[in-house]
Amino acid sequence: MTLEYIADLHIHSRYSRATSKSSHLPGLAAWAAIKGIQVLGTGDFTHPGWFGHLVENLEEAEPGFFRLKPGAPCAPEVKLPDGVSPDAWQEHDIRFVLTSEISSIYKRGGRVRKVHNILFAPDFDSVRRLNATLAGIGNLEADGRPILGLDSRDLLEILLEKAPEGFLVPAHIWTPWFSIFGSKSGFDTIDECFGDLGSHIFALETGLSSDPDMNRLLSSLDRFSLISNSDCHSPQKLGREANIFNTGFDFYSMREALRAPVDESGRQVFAATIEFYPEEGKYHCDGHRKCGICLEPAETWKIKGICPVCGRPLTVGVLNRVMELADRPAPVYPRNSPAVHSLVPLPEVLGELLGTGPASLKVMHAYARLLRHFGSEFNILLQAEIEELNREASPMLGEAVHRIRTGRVIRQPGYDGEFGVIRVFTDEERRNFGGQLNLFGVTAAAPRKKRASGSAARPVRVRKKKAAPGLKKNLNPEQQQVVASPAEYIIVKAGPGTGKTHTLVRRVIRMVTEEKTFCTVITFTNKAADELQQRLDQELGPAAPVFVATFHGYCLHWLRRDNPGLRVAGPEMRRWLLRSLYPGDTAGELKKREQDIAALLEKTPAQLSSCPAGLQPYFAALEAANLVDIDAVIPLAASLLRQRDQAAATMRRAAGALFIDEFQDLNGNQYDLVLLLAATSPVFAIGDPNQAIYGFRGSDPAWFYRFIEALHPEQHSLVRNYRSGPVLVKAAGQLIGADPGPDSLAGLMAGGEGQGDIFIHRSSSAVAEAVFIAGQVERLLGGTSHREIDKLADRSDDAGLALGDIAVLYRTGRQAEVLAGVFAERGLPVQVVDIVPFYLSDPALVLYLWVLIAAERGDSANLLALLGREKGIGRRSLGGLEPLLPVGCRDPLAALSGVKEKLPARLGAAVADFQALRTRLRKTAAETGIEPALRSIVLPRYQLDPAEGEVVRFLRLAVTFGSSLTSLADHLQHYKDSVVYDKRAEAVALMTLHASKGLEFPVVFLAGLEEGLLPFAPRQPLTAAEEQRHLEEERRLFYVGLTRAERMVFLSHAAGRRINGKTCSRQPSRFLREIPAALLRRAETGQANRRHARNKIQQLSLF
Repeated sequence: MTLEYIADLHIHSRYSRATSKSSHLPGLAAWAAIKGIQVLGTGDFTHPGWFGHLVENLEEAEPGFFRLKPGAPCAPEVKLPDGVSPDAWQEHDIRFVLTSEISSIYKRGGRVRKVHNILFAPDFDSVRRLNATLAGIGNLEADGRPILGLDSRDLLEILLEKAPEGFLVPAHIWTPWFSIFGSKSGFDTIDECFGDLGSHIFALETGLSSDPDMNRLLSSLDRFSLISNSDCHSPQKLGREANIFNTGFDFYSMREALRAPVDESGRQVFAATIEFYPEEGKYHCDGHRKCGICLEPAETWKIKGICPVCGRPLTVGVLNRVMELADRPAPVYPRNSPAVHSLVPLPEVLGELLGTGPASLKVMHAYARLLRHFGSEFNILLQAEIEELNREASPMLGEAVHRIRTGRVIRQPGYDGEFGVIRVFTDEERRNFGGQLNLFGVTAAAPRKKRASGSAARPVRVRKKKAAPGLKKNLNPEQQQVVASPAEYIIVKAGPGTGKTHTLVRRVIRMVTEEKTFCTVITFTNKAADELQQRLDQELGPAAPVFVATFHGYCLHWLRRDNPGLRVAGPEMRRWLLRSLYPGDTAGELKKREQDIAALLEKTPAQLSSCPAGLQPYFAALEAANLVDIDAVIPLAASLLRQRDQAAATMRRAAGALFIDEFQDLNGNQYDLVLLLAATSPVFAIGDPNQAIYGFRGSDPAWFYRFIEALHPEQHSLVRNYRSGPVLVKAAGQLIGADPGPDSLAGLMAGGEGQGDIFIHRSSSAVAEAVFIAGQVERLLGGTSHREIDKLADRSDDAGLALGDIAVLYRTGRQAEVLAGVFAERGLPVQVVDIVPFYLSDPALVLYLWVLIAAERGDSANLLALLGREKGIGRRSLGGLEPLLPVGCRDPLAALSGVKEKLPARLGAAVADFQALRTRLRKTAAETGIEPALRSIVLPRYQLDPAEGEVVRFLRLAVTFGSSLTSLADHLQHYKDSVVYDKRAEAVALMTLHASKGLEFPVVFLAGLEEGLLPFAPRQPLTAAEEQRHLEEERRLFYVGLTRAERMVFLSHAAGRRINGKTCSRQPSRFLREIPAALLRRAETGQANRRHARNKIQQLSLF
């Protein structure tokens, strides 16, 4: 069935910010009927609350078109014009199509991009699949239009995969701040934005700031249909722009009409668009409101963008950006383009005729009378006979509508924040007919003189973007000396941002290429080792004579030379084995044995000759199962070197030149190993004692200085910080200079460009602190929506910041909860990072364990951890299982399955259930992939929320491994010693200070700078010497946080904080006093007087 209908396809619900409470389905349907619209976009289907409202109240009427279910309530807050009954619109049976706008903020091509796109979906199932995927990328509950750190191209790919019958339309394409062609954060072409998927875009939304004439100045847009929608935030604003179709009344026909405006029979199926006059926008033209200067783009170019009155740069408008990309002097419409109807909303016309505001009682009374007589607003503006308007309303209204239909209106363009004005009559005409106009008994008011506005825009501070200094292959003089030195032993003190890794890599390359020397490079985590290996492979090729490993990896490599099957028993296995060997021990006694083992293995090998009798069964059990305790790996390798046999000689000979990264983090066993190798190998050690922050792992910067005393190496210092501005470097130097340690490295100097800023702020509570930080993040991003921009007292668009450029650092993981909650409320995507990988704790832990068990990579401790989650299986039941599991068993589930008959009924049933579940998991993973297998099998079993951040994160990781459970399991185990931080994620990083080491961000927030948090209050009493060492490490931790920043640091603390359920008063950290006050600036909260906000911000925003 072919039908002509009007559709407004881009709106927002009451779940979007700054929207009317009446923006629910009944309210929208009522006003759609009043306006004369037959099809509405639902908007906001990504929001769980709104999607639930849609599912509850809509039913499919035609394919992909939905209507209100019978009996759907008309909510009491729907405000309709007086005399217009709610019953009047119900018979119109408004249709809805499922739509949602996505705000993508991401980096591409070295620039921050802020692009809005509209998603269209044909059914609820498609929306469910989309939402499930998007929920893993950002918080869908914070706003009806969610902010996602997602490239527009990737968003389109997700749509094509999850809703293949749907389509995507770039929204309001010329909005300066939030659109595909936006001058501040957009692209120049569609294909530049969507890349290889650009062919899937067939329609563009012009937005209120442009009309088809402006868009048809660009030949590159000829292949696209241009649609127009209201983007309204209240039902009364529906239809400001809309589309007219003459095609089948269903989703698929509408979609194809947009794809091809003329069908195969030659019929115009996409008939027309209803347009808003773009001149009414407050930044249409260029100019200076304060100086009374309004210019067209050509005039602006002639004067090189400088105001002729004040000499400052002009505020550039939307038309200017269009002309910048235009390649035609006049619009050229492709054949079969839809017609264009430029209209003025009827209340505005009535307001002009009656000499009062469009929302006044006079206007609403006349509006209601017209609706009752003519049916709908669009019928009046588009269809009603002029003679009938003259006769039934007023000749002046008839003349006004006639002029609007023929485009004879007076256009006064907006500029520099001053709204434009669209009028039908001149002031003289209005004076002449003022006494004659009578609309249903409502007479016009006498014209009033317009009062001059004395408000002026505040000039915007323009800050040049700092050029990012790059070392690449270039070396500064200090680095050159380090790389070229012929010394046998070298130690380098490398401060933060001084190019430590770059220098190490260049030294290795020189030794390999010039000295023809084999190099062994040892670092601390598998992640760091992999990154070093990758950089060396890029320069030397994968076959280069270089061995890169962690300390444990290096030692295991040699231990396995004669014992290839040797495996490592980690902390979980140690605890399980102790429980098996000593079933009568209490929990306290078992913990004491574990501490005794750790203390024994911390000693040097010379002290390990006699093992206490109480621990001998543990080490005997390990040996019998061909296992080695993880803490014994390095001491055993050191023992090999001490034996002076052929194996030791081979190990020494193979080391070549030894390189040790992060030397300040060594513990006693690692130092002992290095010293043993140094007897026959040159050693290059590099690190920074001022960044020694892992004392809880046994690290001690004292070994750095012990190495100097023992080997008298050539000493170098790298002090040019290429990361941070001078103010940041000076503050960090003052802070660490207060450390009474042997070397404060206070000589660090800024080697890059830019000044750097440090702001300080005191909040009343932890929640207030989080609100302040989230507000500052929004300000730094230049706003995250049109309306956010108008609220900001200052703008930082020139900073060019993306979500991933910002980090919030704190002392303890517990601080993340409040911060993440406030960020979620603001719709700001976050990535929470701790020093322990996220999948080693709930809720992702159960997914990790099942991947290990399914891939036969798990040990007995992993299986028992899963069984312990089963109902009715407690510690006693697990204790009965432990003797049945062989030590070092490679497949503990299979081992238990073989002895099911010996198990109690409940345990036997659980083991059988696990065996069946593993079979299903493997089968599903092989057929559809790991992610669907975990989602459909493991998540429901443990009632895990598929939208919970860490669960989503794990599932996204699983997707990259396809159906290979073993590959995923190996990856997870390989990196369980590393901080898991995804640099590609478009999200603000929330991370502990310990996890931040080695990373850098343009902007850093240091939260919770209070006594008791930083420095952290020890849990146990300390001696004076221990207290001193503790404070020194806490100061170094602050130093590490401060030196993560490139451009800005925000220091924040709270006057009160809830601790263990009680609100406690807090004092600022003593470390804050060590930073000179002259370097600190008070942070502005950005709470400008909203009444004057528009006059204080020079920005290109829309209505």
